[in-house]
Amino acid sequence: MTSAKNAIYVFDMDGVILDSLDNLSSCLIKAVEPFCQSNEQYKEFSKFDKNNPGLSRFEKTDFFLESLPNSSHINAEKIKQQILDQFDSFSLDARLSSKIDETTYALTKKIPSRNLVLLSNCDNSQLRVIAAHFGFHQIFSRGIIGTPPSKKTRFEDLVNKTDSGTFVSISDSESDAIIARSLNIDFVFIQNFARDKAPWLNRDEKRFETIKEFIANID
Repeated sequence: MTSAKNAIYVFDMDGVILDSLDNLSSCLIKAVEPFCQSNEQYKEFSKFDKNNPGLSRFEKTDFFLESLPNSSHINAEKIKQQILDQFDSFSLDARLSSKIDETTYALTKKIPSRNLVLLSNCDNSQLRVIAAHFGFHQIFSRGIIGTPPSKKTRFEDLVNKTDSGTFVSISDSESDAIIARSLNIDFVFIQNFARDKAPWLNRDEKRFETIKEFIANID
């Protein structure tokens, strides 16, 4: 693996550092439920949400809105904002009550904190609260970055603003792997809190069971 002194390691939070995916699914489904017009629509969205843990709350909400019949643009935007507001109110408590992978605190034993970035689909203001609550705001000193704008845009900006250095993306989701491939950077899959076994992982992309195992394999 790339030397820790030269690489910039970009960690996902939900499903990697925090065991929060199930909690967050419940939050978004709960926020969407009042706007469902049938039980079938509710079941369809629930399935989509659970099968796509790496997608942002914006992308998932857009998927739901596309299933609404005869919804005007103005009305759809109002519904979207209501769903997102409800999700934000639910998701903070969901994340704060999630289990953390304790070996996150050992990352700086192998990687300088200046080389560690946290990049999450979490809302920016909420992310700062969560980082302070769990105490990992001191670990990722190169940046703790949330959304909006999109995670892909955030990652592109991070790469473009860095004069030198190799990036490594560490995540549990296929959507993050797709972003990494588009930017021609290394991708590492962490199984621990992930929902699937990553059948989508490319042969040249590394897989580790836990952050602890990942740390042990850093040069």
